[in-house]
Amino acid sequence: MSDSWAPPWPALVLGAAGALGLGAWSLAATDPPGRLLTGLAALALLLSAAFGAFARPRLRADDDGLALRGIAGRHTWSWARVDAVRAVRMRRMGLPAAYLEVEVRDEADGNERLLVLGRLELGTDPVEVADALQDHRARAGRRLSGERQGPHRDQHDEDHDDPADGEEPGRGA
Repeated sequence: MSDSWAPPWPALVLGAAGALGLGAWSLAATDPPGRLLTGLAALALLLSAAFGAFARPRLRADDDGLALRGIAGRHTWSWARVDAVRAVRMRRMGLPAAYLEVEVRDEADGNERLLVLGRLELGTDPVEVADALQDHRARAGRRLSGERQGPHRDQHDEDHDDPADGEEPGRGA
């Protein structure tokens, strides 16, 4: 099972429409500084919307590891290379904000990185994403520990106290 997160399409369309509006405004502006500033704002908004559209999904996770898409392409890390996953809550300009922080180590050189992703990049609450990543990481850990202990080990989170009837102990039929 894999999960993926990306910027929402309505936000990307709104960004592109805003870029077109700013571009038109910069063409209609009569003062050169205003034309330059609105033109730069239009370009920045258009590039942001294009990046959000082409780097989809931004973050993908499964029981093998996680992958992050960016400008330079796709980077992947196995769960053994992920040191920490957490959601950070804070107040910015008086408003509540949450960010996803993932500490990873690159396989090639062992350099450590801190990945910080916000709600707009993920398309959902970073706290929910952190919970999902922790679940994937835990399943990967159980799978690896089960492989080390032998193939007879069951890898499911089921109650096996009474295999005859498959019911939980202490509950009647």
